[in-house]
Amino acid sequence: MKKYGLAILGLVGFAAITVHAEDESTCERLMQLHPKDTRITLAQSIVPAPTWEAPTSLFSALAGGHVLVSVPLCRVTAVIEHEIGIEVWLPQNWNGRFEGVGNGGLTGAINYPSMATALSAGFATASTDTGHITDKDVFQSDWIAGHRQRVIDFTYRAHHLLAERAKDIITAFYSRPPKHNYFSGCSSGGWEGLTEAQRYPTDYDGIIAGAPAINYVGATTRGMVLQQWAAKNPQGNLDGAVSRIMEQAAVARCDAQDGLEDGLVSDPLSCHFDPAELACKAGQTSGCLNPDQIERARRTFGPLRSPGGLKLYPGPTWGSPAFFGLPGTRRPAPASAPPENPLIAMAEALTGSKVSWTPETFDPDRDLVPLSKAVGADINSMNPDLKAFQARGGKLILYHGGADPGLSPYNTIDYLESVEQRLGKSRVASFVRLYLVPGMGHCGGGTGPNVFDSMTPLEHWTEHGDAPREIVASRPATGSAAARSRPLCPYPQLAHYRGAGSIDEAVNFECKSP
Repeated sequence: MKKYGLAILGLVGFAAITVHAEDESTCERLMQLHPKDTRITLAQSIVPAPTWEAPTSLFSALAGGHVLVSVPLCRVTAVIEHEIGIEVWLPQNWNGRFEGVGNGGLTGAINYPSMATALSAGFATASTDTGHITDKDVFQSDWIAGHRQRVIDFTYRAHHLLAERAKDIITAFYSRPPKHNYFSGCSSGGWEGLTEAQRYPTDYDGIIAGAPAINYVGATTRGMVLQQWAAKNPQGNLDGAVSRIMEQAAVARCDAQDGLEDGLVSDPLSCHFDPAELACKAGQTSGCLNPDQIERARRTFGPLRSPGGLKLYPGPTWGSPAFFGLPGTRRPAPASAPPENPLIAMAEALTGSKVSWTPETFDPDRDLVPLSKAVGADINSMNPDLKAFQARGGKLILYHGGADPGLSPYNTIDYLESVEQRLGKSRVASFVRLYLVPGMGHCGGGTGPNVFDSMTPLEHWTEHGDAPREIVASRPATGSAAARSRPLCPYPQLAHYRGAGSIDEAVNFECKSP
């Protein structure tokens, strides 16, 4: 394994030690480092033979249970302050860059799959459990109740501390700091990325934020409203079979809007499907929607307002699978039991007082504004003021699946437009790009091409000033479906077929304004 010098003099908070380049135990000597408020618990040289299996975490399970690494590295684990766990991987063949990776859901776990991807590309990389441990599922919330600091660490502080401490460790190990610092994440990871840009604009030079859960208060309260409707009017509930019928009908209705029938809705925001087209005829009991289901569908998809006219968190686009809010939105009986609803637990931990409503009694016209005023600044990341991030040269790539059933692309567009209103469209275009991915679900999957590289365009933009245009996405062949690639266009541009050549090849499409 290649040997490195370990330079630590001049790093605030480090004890002074000397390690020479020819020392075989350079990695292990990192145990002697004392970063600010941080205790290093492991510094281990790893030489895969031919692969090394990363430890198991919830993220490993989502990736199929095994994360295999074939790159020699120095693995460092540490604890910041009392309970913020971090892990830093330092590759032998370093590209001079650092990539912090995000989390998902409410997870308190190290994101080994994303770290392995970054490592294979030559990045030094790091992840954090954000100050709590989850071992059951990604929406486990029993760590919240009564722990104000944990909530703050989860919502914005832990990733900032990760960026600082990881860069300290990288600088010590390689005898120089990273040339450029990047962050990538989707869902809660996208939330974390935008939080970094808004609160800590000097942490990263470039950020990728996919399907960002930046309006957590809005998304969770929307789920409560939808569940109230379901309880009050079960005749309008949309089961899996009805949802699939609607999805197929909406795609069929809007597929050809782009001039090409290919099973994809290229512009889902312009799909104005009416579920009344599926109304049951006399004597029909299946494969159709009753009047209550038609009304429910109209409320469930697209922009949403309260009875009093208050703008609520929007639903998915037509043609998306039906999904009815974030998990964990019910309070168990008896009412005195600890809340299962993570938003209630967060609000009570942050304010030190009980909320005056339950998921069953929440009234958005009465309760949403006070709730947002009380906890929105700590939980949400909807601040449109990115001028500090832009002024220091930061670049931001946003992406969102056009068929995301959980976190709405409408919300991401709303956020982008709020930034444009704050800073001006031309200024925002100089450092932000948004890509809507037709047919893609939440952070991946779906019917459209959904595998793409956004880091390379971000690097070129950040380091050389080459603003990204289209990004090519692909989908492998599956069953009877052929492999397909398409250009992803900077919003609001759309991919248009040139009129000749295979519709499964990106080269035969071009990005145009609608």
